[in-house]
Amino acid sequence: MRKKLLLAGMAGVLALMTSGATASLADSRPTQAADRVIHHSHKEKGSPCEGLEGCTFVQLKGDPKTGPSEAMFTLKAGTPFSPHWHTSPEHVVGVSGVMLWHVEGHKTYRVGAGDYLYYPSKAVHWGKCAPGSDCVYYVYDSRPYDFHPAER
Repeated sequence: MRKKLLLAGMAGVLALMTSGATASLADSRPTQAADRVIHHSHKEKGSPCEGLEGCTFVQLKGDPKTGPSEAMFTLKAGTPFSPHWHTSPEHVVGVSGVMLWHVEGHKTYRVGAGDYLYYPSKAVHWGKCAPGSDCVYYVYDSRPYDFHPAER
């Protein structure tokens, strides 16, 4: 039952995410930026994550310097990431592998394929990709992306 609810919820999220990105074939209006079709292959190499060895990312949509953005991250198996925070709240969806995600003041969250994790602006978080297989996860930031190391 839980799996059906999760899948139904994810289908709704995907429908909402894509509803504004399609245009009718019969529509003769010039294409607006919001009407573009965007495609990225999982085979894209990606760019190195700043300051984190074993991490790459593919920028999917938006400009992280100026506003909302979406990106896909790959973290090598066993790779940790240090405590930090962002001005934007973050929405994380696991794609493959298992991330062990710590959010200060809360428990440790296991984020695997199909799992969703949200934490608010300025929440200190850290973790690692569990040994065994690389971790791939999607991140949506509603505000410009920034990175602030946390003192611990």
